[in-house]
Amino acid sequence: MNTDLVPGGSMPGHQPDLPATRISVLGPLRLEHLNHTVHLGPKVSGLLSALVLHAGKPADAGQLIDLLWGKSASAAAETTLRSHVSHLRQKLGLPPGPHGPVATVRTVGTSASRGYLLELARDSVDVQVFESAVVEGSRLLRTGGTAEARRAAKLLRDGLALWRGTAFADIAHWWGATAEINRLDALRRSAMQVRAEALIETGSYLEATGELAGMVAVDPYNEKVRRLLALALYADQRVDEAAEVCREGLTLLACRGLDAPDLHELQRRILRRTVSVGRRPPVPRVLPPAPPIFVGRHAELAAGIRLLAGTGESPRTLVLGGPAGIGKSTFAVHLAHRLADDLPGGQLYVDLRGFDAVRPPLSVPDVIRTVLRAMGVSPERLPVSVDGQLALYRSLLVDRRMLIVFDNVAGAQQVRPLLPAAAGCPVIVASRSRLTSLVATGASLPLSLGPLSGMEARELLDRRLGAERTAAEPVATTELVDYCDGNPLALAVIAAQAADFPGLRLAQLVAELRVPEFTSAG
Repeated sequence: MNTDLVPGGSMPGHQPDLPATRISVLGPLRLEHLNHTVHLGPKVSGLLSALVLHAGKPADAGQLIDLLWGKSASAAAETTLRSHVSHLRQKLGLPPGPHGPVATVRTVGTSASRGYLLELARDSVDVQVFESAVVEGSRLLRTGGTAEARRAAKLLRDGLALWRGTAFADIAHWWGATAEINRLDALRRSAMQVRAEALIETGSYLEATGELAGMVAVDPYNEKVRRLLALALYADQRVDEAAEVCREGLTLLACRGLDAPDLHELQRRILRRTVSVGRRPPVPRVLPPAPPIFVGRHAELAAGIRLLAGTGESPRTLVLGGPAGIGKSTFAVHLAHRLADDLPGGQLYVDLRGFDAVRPPLSVPDVIRTVLRAMGVSPERLPVSVDGQLALYRSLLVDRRMLIVFDNVAGAQQVRPLLPAAAGCPVIVASRSRLTSLVATGASLPLSLGPLSGMEARELLDRRLGAERTAAEPVATTELVDYCDGNPLALAVIAAQAADFPGLRLAQLVAELRVPEFTSAG
């Protein structure tokens, strides 16, 4: 065992699938390998901190010498620096874990202008993990509902737990680290505020007040933090304390000649008991259940996911086409469930009844009212005009990541006004009609579904009837597959008939299917 390795506590939030070697700079530098601390001397610690600071970009040898020795650097400083780099490479050359080595140091440039580049594996440094947590936590809180706010609070808690002191503490005295240290400190304060907002949204008022009170004590002039603390106290039925937090903040800010109209307005509403706290609009999740059996369509699924799961500036709409019974609705619902976890704003599904034999198709006013109700708009908030309802619908989609499925669309005019302008809201439109005008604009991608292959059709029957039953009558099974010609609806109907009579031989079912054909021929 390497004598440089000693048992040490793991990084907060450590999971078994994290890299074998981890570098922590949100505090004094710490290098860990397989949950053991690797000892580094002060010079090598400073060197590794500076290389992490420059991760992805070469660190100039002259700057590193300035960091490590300053004005006392001797003529041999560059040689000594190369020795320290060699020593660091040995430390980073530990036996790799299941993910391989996480860091290597490369020499770049020429002897006249030498630098050192630290190459890092993803999430091997605590700063990377922390920043990812802040980005994802903020996104969840901004675009999701209560469940997403709860996930955001946990994610941010784990990210903040990585901090053990001043970022890059080993080189905090160095001018080259000042800007990054200040940036990370500001990001840390922002993460604490976002977490407090998430706690308030989820009703964890006591926990929120404890964290916010500490933040106010550190920065009593921060108006936003004071507003959050007042909201948490108010929601926890501590109205007098909430009003006092506002009064104290207004007094402090006034002493500095600063006006705080938002804080003053909050104080007024608190005293009148008219504050609404933590009432996030519901996140609609109205997809039909995922199809219990789904076969084939691998290329089509890949194309749909590639279009709808991507990020871009333009709205994304997938127009599914194909004849009746080809499986458009099943495909749309299956694809929607595949995408749902990446769209925390929710999922909407509306059957527009474009080809219903009994009920008339839904009109745009019918659809928009249905959608707004699913998004939590109360009847008294519903605009009178259809144009007003459409405007409200589009405004509610801004900054949300929501999936929308419009099924059984009769024509482009039935769905065009309902397509969102928000890039974060992908749409699936399914219709047996050719919606050429939607595709012609370039904002929509057509995807036509054809028959299942013979192998896929056979798999569908195997899964619906049981492989033992179909294997017992391979010839009859093949005839059923041929009879349905790859049409999923026809296969489902035949499978349902066979399932209703488990004692019925498939050959007999084939014979019954032939009867109308022979009768009409005669």
